[in-house]
Amino acid sequence: YSWTMPARSRRTVTLLLLLFPGPRAAHAEGASDLLGGSVKSILESLQLEDLDGRKQPLSAYLGAGPVVLDFWAMWCKPCLAALPEIDQLYKELRGRGLRVVAINEDGPRSASKVKPFVRGRGWEFDVVLDLNREAQRRLNALALPTTLVLDAEGTVIHTAFGFRPGEIDELRALIEPLLLPADSE
Repeated sequence: YSWTMPARSRRTVTLLLLLFPGPRAAHAEGASDLLGGSVKSILESLQLEDLDGRKQPLSAYLGAGPVVLDFWAMWCKPCLAALPEIDQLYKELRGRGLRVVAINEDGPRSASKVKPFVRGRGWEFDVVLDLNREAQRRLNALALPTTLVLDAEGTVIHTAFGFRPGEIDELRALIEPLLLPADSE
């Protein structure tokens, strides 16, 4: 049995999370159930297509440093507020091992629109398509946006639902200790 929340309901949930963000990390239901546990085996089994049509397991992003998985959709206004800030964080910290993977949840009917949408915004992080929403389901991303921060081995160290202005500073503070040392000059 498989159930997908209707688009109108997803928008309502996203709007409610935006209006009433409340306590987010570890207190929200869904992906926070994974907090402290490894999702490496789940990532190994999830083969998602990138914007150029190549498939690879999500586990391919593990190994060098922390990984941010961000579930988003083009219709999700909080997602579109968060992604430019996540992209800026990625640009600043990728040299120290940060990987960002934006997992698009628009589905097969909108898949052809995602690449021009992303390219038009100049985002430099990796984007993959979760066409059957398997990643969303298996990683318990019940609302959009959902952000998971993993260490290099695939242990979930933080989960967040929705987006609040200034939240990127909290994300940076969580990620900093997991990064490779800065080059000393």
